[in-house]
Amino acid sequence: MTKQILSFVTLFLVFLSGAVSAQNGYFEVRGVVTDDKNVPLAGVYITNGDKGAQTDREGCYVLKGLKAGKHTLKTMYYTAYPMVVREIMLSHDMTVDFVLKEDALHMDEVVVTGTRTERRLSQTPVQTMLIKDREIQKAGSTSTLEALQDNIPGIVVSPNAMGNNMRIKGLNSRYILFLVDGERMVSEGAGGNINLDQIDVSTIDHVEVINGAASALYGSNAVGAVINIITKKPVHNFSAGASLTGESNNTWRAKVNVGTNSKKFSSRISAFRHSSDGFDNGNFAAEYKDYGGNVKLGYRPTERFDLNFNGRYFRHEVFNLANSLNPTHGLTHTMAVGLSSGYVSRDKRNAMRLSVNWDKYFDYEVGDHSDYKKKKNTADYISTRFTNTFRASERFEIVGGAEHNHESIFATKTLGPDPKNKSINDINLFGQAEWEIFKNFDAVVGARYTYNEQFKSAFTPKLSLMYEIGKFKFRGGVGSAFRAPSIKELYYDFDHQGMFWIHGNPDLKAEKGLYTSLSVEFTHNNFNGSVSGYYNNIDDKITQYDRFILEEGVKKRHKYYTNISSATLKGFDVNFSWILWRQLTLKGIYSFCDAKDDATGLQLSSNAKHSGTASITWNGKIRRSPFSLQFAGRMNSAILYESQSTDENGETVIEKDKSKSYSIWKVVLVKPFRIKKHTLEFTFKCDNIFEFKENSFVNPGRTFLFGLRYAFK
Repeated sequence: MTKQILSFVTLFLVFLSGAVSAQNGYFEVRGVVTDDKNVPLAGVYITNGDKGAQTDREGCYVLKGLKAGKHTLKTMYYTAYPMVVREIMLSHDMTVDFVLKEDALHMDEVVVTGTRTERRLSQTPVQTMLIKDREIQKAGSTSTLEALQDNIPGIVVSPNAMGNNMRIKGLNSRYILFLVDGERMVSEGAGGNINLDQIDVSTIDHVEVINGAASALYGSNAVGAVINIITKKPVHNFSAGASLTGESNNTWRAKVNVGTNSKKFSSRISAFRHSSDGFDNGNFAAEYKDYGGNVKLGYRPTERFDLNFNGRYFRHEVFNLANSLNPTHGLTHTMAVGLSSGYVSRDKRNAMRLSVNWDKYFDYEVGDHSDYKKKKNTADYISTRFTNTFRASERFEIVGGAEHNHESIFATKTLGPDPKNKSINDINLFGQAEWEIFKNFDAVVGARYTYNEQFKSAFTPKLSLMYEIGKFKFRGGVGSAFRAPSIKELYYDFDHQGMFWIHGNPDLKAEKGLYTSLSVEFTHNNFNGSVSGYYNNIDDKITQYDRFILEEGVKKRHKYYTNISSATLKGFDVNFSWILWRQLTLKGIYSFCDAKDDATGLQLSSNAKHSGTASITWNGKIRRSPFSLQFAGRMNSAILYESQSTDENGETVIEKDKSKSYSIWKVVLVKPFRIKKHTLEFTFKCDNIFEFKENSFVNPGRTFLFGLRYAFK
């Protein structure tokens, strides 16, 4: 009898507290969180402003003390599970359940690079490769370059006198357009090289890659590929994090970040320090120290207006080897500043955006054992752009805009015997229409007109089509591209360390490309695969030729730039992603590329005809706590080094060499632990497991990495 009375009293008090709470306008929300197989998920954090609750072993949560009115509930779980957002109107106690689904295929992700408008990956007529941040984390990628190598076949990186030159399918950095949040990065070396270490890989939200010609939207250099690195935006009211990784060769990477997001203001600030002793195993990499930081600020006073500021700084110092006789070493600084503002009309049919971005590069030589420091070169790139997106209907959308670009270089030696400044300006008008002609058939047609004060004008149209039938998507496109001659190709005039002279050519024309592609994509349940073929012809290709001039009785080599050759690239790619079981994911890409110099019949230097990437990832759980174990590799057939030159007697000399074919494999274990708003993540990686070595391949051999990351959200 006593127990019954106590039970009754307890129930009455619970009812009374609930009634009092309801009378005071406070309610509770409870529910269950499961995965798409109806398995309860423990450790999921449900947030509502500054309040939150975590699911128990049965996937249950309770949010208490919520006032009546509109609330936004968000899920936070491991990165494999995208955030789910639910808006509710609270006037009484409610039950709100969530179903989280791991998104391994990314077909519902939004991309922007192919059309400059937001499109779901599965619905964009321009075939786009997407690399998500959670894929980068599972692969243990410690740099932006490694993240690209893990996913894009045929990347060859070779250090030379002009920096780290990256080639994709035989085309060097001059033909690959690198963007950060849609804005062009300034090149650093004579070969158009860009040090991707200035982008902290932990700040990347995703990377979008489109192959082939894209000058209709992006102008010069978008001949071989466009790689758009999209950085993270602040999502939570407050977030913070730090990470530390240690790797072979005394390589250390330390990073910190903090972010805020309120109704009107948002901010994300991050900083990093990287250092390494380098290595010397026949090939060598020098000791270096890097520092950098990023700032992203946003202000949104209304739903129709926003103002944004982006800033980036990077310092890179490379030291000489211990036995070097060189008294100086290299030091570079790169900084970028951007300001943009957007406005949406009241009827939401027009979305206008104005942006200004400035990217600057400094190159110094610094004394090893003295205070000596001298500026050698600087490079500036300033871009101003206005765009308007007009949505006439659900089936028709137009993007149009104007753009002005200013590029300048200061050099103490390479533009002549005296320090000089050289600059180039261009003005652009561009437009694009997206039209759903009928159900499941979409077309994108666009064009850009460029007036360049050096080579005058270029017109680059494009057409992309997509047709969907059942589980198949067919895409086809044809587009033109151009590459403007660089300031260095136009105005170089210097003696290269007494070995030869290099002379620019102010009469150079722009290179022109015509790219045609056709692809088919198949998606069924947990499988996605595609096959695509392409043909890329580049005319008026800028190349160097040699002349030997008799000087004081000695024949001296002089190198000149001219539009003398053309190149043809043709090939196909096969790509698939397959979730075999709930925990196991297979991914693979195979690429074949025949890249020829039409004038000589030789392969473009550093092309690998066959290349691929592959990975198998186990997304397991230990006591309902997830982990990932990945085995991944990248493979290349022999890298071909073929060239034609003229000797001092005027005879044609053809040189052919090639590397070994190779495959490099790594194993990565990532184990996160989540306690409410705190995440602690451990990473172990063994790279180049089978210790591949090759004279033309700069690699430290087998390496080991241990990492620790903390995040608070």
